Amino acid sequence: MESLSVRLEIEELIKEFSINRKEMFEVRKDQWKTILDHIEKHFLHKTHYTQDLHWGWNRLQEPYYALRFIEQPYKSIKEIIKDEFIWFIAEDHNDKMWVYEGEKNIIFDKIIPELYHLDEYFLVSKKYEWLVCEDHHEIVHFSGEGIIHQAKKFELENESKIIK
Repeated sequence: MESLSVRLEIEELIKEFSINRKEMFEVRKDQWKTILDHIEKHFLHKTHYTQDLHWGWNRLQEPYYALRFIEQPYKSIKEIIKDEFIWFIAEDHNDKMWVYEGEKNIIFDKIIPELYHLDEYFLVSKKYEWLVCEDHHEIVHFSGEGIIHQAKKFELENESKIIK
């Protein structure tokens, strides 16, 4: 699937897989800014007023943790995240962030693996308890005590899946 926009790719996948809009949908236009602002406030150091989530993994607040996986990172992230519904924020051209709410299995099984233009993305607890980001180097960044605990537990139990 080739298109110029990650958002268009996501919308095409939702149609292609006949995904129910209750299971995966773009956040309403009157809500996305508030969600992104909450994410920035809870998880990032903002050193300049114009910064946003672009390269946000570089400015994560403590506690944070990072892992590099042998296989595609999303396969392991799926095992680490326990929440069923999460925010999925995909970065598009010109640092534009598209905010989706979705069921974890749909995001990991039908969306992320099929996105041709996906470079960096964030996954966030709907209660803003944790954040996970896969950066353009395929390094996965974790922020929030609960998700860091889950990531470290996964690392201990799955050493063969981690690059040391």
